[in-house]
Amino acid sequence: MGRELGGMNVFFVMDDGSIVTPPLGGTILPGITRKSLIALAREEGITVDEKPYSFDEWKADAASGRLKEAFACGTAAVVAAIGTVKYPQGEFQIGGGETGPVTTRLRDALVGIQRGQSNDRHGWIHVIEGV
Repeated sequence: MGRELGGMNVFFVMDDGSIVTPPLGGTILPGITRKSLIALAREEGITVDEKPYSFDEWKADAASGRLKEAFACGTAAVVAAIGTVKYPQGEFQIGGGETGPVTTRLRDALVGIQRGQSNDRHGWIHVIEGV
């Protein structure tokens, strides 16, 4: 099944445990899901580097094994793992094409807070009376 990343931010989990995500500006827009995932990752002790990451780097790091996981985030999808990247000249796989443990932990942490199943230590949840 194919998916597009058009309106989503993308994150790359590297072999040293750090996460790389493109910085805000240009085509990268701020979003609450992006901001929340960065906060949750840093809370776990994960280094998050907001820096440019080219498609050629993405492809090379996937081939070498340096890139272990990739995921996209957005309001509707929350977190969606990226297992295979298809482009006009071919395709490449990331981390065996499966959802990785960092992606799973961050998605579960954010969804748990959203659904009131986990402690909201950040004050992100606001109860609206009468709804």
